[in-house]
Amino acid sequence: MNMELIMLGTGSAMVTKCYNTCFALRREEEYFLIDAGGGNGILSQLEKAEINYKNIKGMFITHGHTDHIIGAIWIIRKYAALMNEGKYEGEFNIFGHNEVVNILNTLSNMMLTKKLLKYIGNGININEVCHGDKIDAIGM
Repeated sequence: MNMELIMLGTGSAMVTKCYNTCFALRREEEYFLIDAGGGNGILSQLEKAEINYKNIKGMFITHGHTDHIIGAIWIIRKYAALMNEGKYEGEFNIFGHNEVVNILNTLSNMMLTKKLLKYIGNGININEVCHGDKIDAIGM
């Protein structure tokens, strides 16, 4: 089975002419995100790449810099809203090291409404990975 790399953004934290660093891996009809860039532009980038949210099976955040992690809050918000509307079934898993997990939990608690926040740990799982850990990402 072939794997495809789809660039959703590239550049440094202060770019203004393109979206921040993030990409998706595609295997058949399933996608896995690596990073999410620095804002809600991730939603636009996914739309431009014609990636359906229902086909994204998870996300890995490499580190806690704003140009890699802030877009993850928008992804969390989107999936929580879809779950709240009954439009997404199953689990959405996010992976990162302990700093990433702490940042995502803190920002989610600060920024999401209670009706969306209830999906953190209950459909949207923010998982810590440590050196040497292995995760399943669309069959890889």
